[in-house]
Amino acid sequence: MKLNKKVIESMTVTSAMLVMTTITALGGSTEDSKGDTTEKAVLSKNGKAGIISELQDVESQVAGSSSWTIASIEKTQTDLVAKSSGIPAQEEDAALADGAAGFENFAAETVLESIQTEETEVPDMNAADNNISLEDSQPVPEDAAEAESAEQTAEAEEWQNLVMANVEEHMNIRTAPDETSELAGKFYRGDVAEIVSVDGEWTQIASGNVTGYVKNDYLVYGMDANELANEVCSVYATVNTDGLRLRSEPNEEAAIVTTANVGEKLKVDKEAEETEGWVAVHTSDATAYVSAQYVGVELNLGTALNSEEAAAKEAQEAAAKAAESAKKPAASANADEVTLLGALIQCEAGSGSYEGMVAVGAVVMNRVRSGSYPGSISGVIYQSGQFTPALNGMVANVMASGVRSSCLQAAREAIGGTDNTNGALSFRSAASGYAGTVIGANVFF
Repeated sequence: MKLNKKVIESMTVTSAMLVMTTITALGGSTEDSKGDTTEKAVLSKNGKAGIISELQDVESQVAGSSSWTIASIEKTQTDLVAKSSGIPAQEEDAALADGAAGFENFAAETVLESIQTEETEVPDMNAADNNISLEDSQPVPEDAAEAESAEQTAEAEEWQNLVMANVEEHMNIRTAPDETSELAGKFYRGDVAEIVSVDGEWTQIASGNVTGYVKNDYLVYGMDANELANEVCSVYATVNTDGLRLRSEPNEEAAIVTTANVGEKLKVDKEAEETEGWVAVHTSDATAYVSAQYVGVELNLGTALNSEEAAAKEAQEAAAKAAESAKKPAASANADEVTLLGALIQCEAGSGSYEGMVAVGAVVMNRVRSGSYPGSISGVIYQSGQFTPALNGMVANVMASGVRSSCLQAAREAIGGTDNTNGALSFRSAASGYAGTVIGANVFF
C-alpha cells in the first residue's frame, strides 16, 4: 500500500508530539522533582525538521533536569499539524488539554483513520529508482556464512602444501636439484604432489612412487594449484548406492536413461549448467543427471610416475598410436551388413577372445578392400568355397536367433578400419601349423 505524503507528515509530527508527552511524564516522575516548578519550552521553528530538531534538544535538557517540563508549540505556520494530519484545530487543542494519555489515544486513532481512508501503497522495494537492495537487507545467515568460511579455510589448508605441474604434457623429476642429475621420473599435467622442501630454484616433491626435484618455474602452489586442478582435471561422481537412476533431466519425474551401482565412477559434465541437488554426468549418448545425495564428487588427480612407470606408459601410448595409424579407411556398411559380419565372427571365433573376433572381421574387410575378392561384405562372406559357416547355413541361423553384442561390436571395429592381423587375407585353426600371426584360436596369414 502507498503512504501518501500527507499521511507520512501527519505520522512524523504526531510521533514528535508523543515524544514530548513522554518527556513530560518522565520529567515529573523523578524523586528529585521540585514541587510545582515548571519550565516551558517554546518551539518556534517552521517545518517538521525544525520542530523535531528542537524536540531533541529539549529531550537532552530534560534528561539532566529534575523539574517538570512542558513543551508547547508556538506555530508560525497556521495549523501545521491540522493541515498535515487532517485534525481540526479545535479538536487538536482539546486533545492537548486532556493531557498525555488523551493526546496519545487521539493521535493514534486519527492516524489510523487517516491510513484507512486515504489511498495508500507501500513503496515498491524492487523499483529501479529505489536505493534499497533486498539482497543487502537480507544478509546471509551467520551460521551459513560461517560454514562457507570454514569450508574455504579447510580447502586452503588442504592445498597449502600441494603443488601441480603447469605444463602442456610433462616435466622431468631429477634425483638432485641439478639439470644434469639422473632422471627420477616424470610429473605430468594434472598430477599433484606434496612439497617436501624448497631449495632455491628447485622444489623437492613426493608423488606416487617417486621423490625428487622439479624446477619452480613450471609449478603452481597452494590455491593456485587448486584452481589449475579444477581447470584441467576430470571430475568423477562415485556412486554410493545400488540401482541409482540416471535421468534425462535434473528432476525426479524425468525419464530414466540407465542405472548405476555402488562403486561405479561417473564422469561429471563440467560444462553442464549446475542445478542444486543434482550432478550432471556423461553417458555414452548424452548428459544425464543423478541425485547429489547418492554420489561423492571429487577431482581425478594424478600422481607422478617413476622412470620405470613412465617408460611403460610411453610404450603403451606408442603402441596405441601405431595401431591407430595402421587402421584402414573406414568402410560404409548398413545394419544388415554389420549383422551379417557379426554372425560370421560368432561362428568362426565366438568362443575365443575379443581380439580373435576382431581379427576374423579384419580378414573379411581386407578382402573387400583388396580388389582380388568381391567388393562387398556379403559378396566376400558368401563367395563360393570360402567360409563354410556361410555356405552350410550356420550364419543364417545365428542371424535368425540374434547375434551376440560382442560379435557385433567386433564387426563394427573391423568395418571402422581396425586391423590387428597385419593385412591378413586368410586364417586357419592355430592347430593347423600354418605360419602367421596367432590371435586367439586362429592363425592369420
